[in-house]
Amino acid sequence: MLNKDTKIYASFSLNPGNNGCLFFNDKFQKNNINAIYKSFYSDNIQKSIEAVKILDIKGFAVSMPYKIKVLDYVDQIDYHAQMIGSSNTITNNGGYLTAYNTDWIGVKNYLSTFDIKEIFILGNGGFSKAVQYYCKSSEIPYNIITREDWDKVENLTGYVFNATPVDIKTKGILIDGRPNTTQGKVISRLQAEEQYKIYMNE
Repeated sequence: MLNKDTKIYASFSLNPGNNGCLFFNDKFQKNNINAIYKSFYSDNIQKSIEAVKILDIKGFAVSMPYKIKVLDYVDQIDYHAQMIGSSNTITNNGGYLTAYNTDWIGVKNYLSTFDIKEIFILGNGGFSKAVQYYCKSSEIPYNIITREDWDKVENLTGYVFNATPVDIKTKGILIDGRPNTTQGKVISRLQAEEQYKIYMNE
């Protein structure tokens, strides 16, 4: 039952989805936690963060295109988020915001099931930086493909990780990290498990 003590968690994105709502609200219910989770459309992350503080939202996720920009509005940045240069998970402790990155753990737990010797990473945004961080930590050589080299995508061979929001056609073995794809939903759930741990430890 919702009441005045119900804690609120959220996500902010230009293209909000239901993955987080389904995962966290199910977790809260199963673990008998008085909390709710709601995804929101946001075209201004600064104003969204102001709302977080006013409404005392306890934790929130950010998606494209705010994973890098959000770091400008927090009080503390976790080591991994600092090294990656982006964040997808923020906690709010009485107005004090701490940024974390759980994307790279979701990527790690998913990609470690493959025998990857080398990989192409499409895009260089916040999510791509988490993939790069995992590759560096696992000593997996990688090449970043950006708009300047986009004509190469179709003819790439080997493993290709899509860290962009666009559809991809390639000759390589595609790993599609977008949250609306089958693979992306698995990665999203794996990183959400880490988000949940962070939220519950605050």
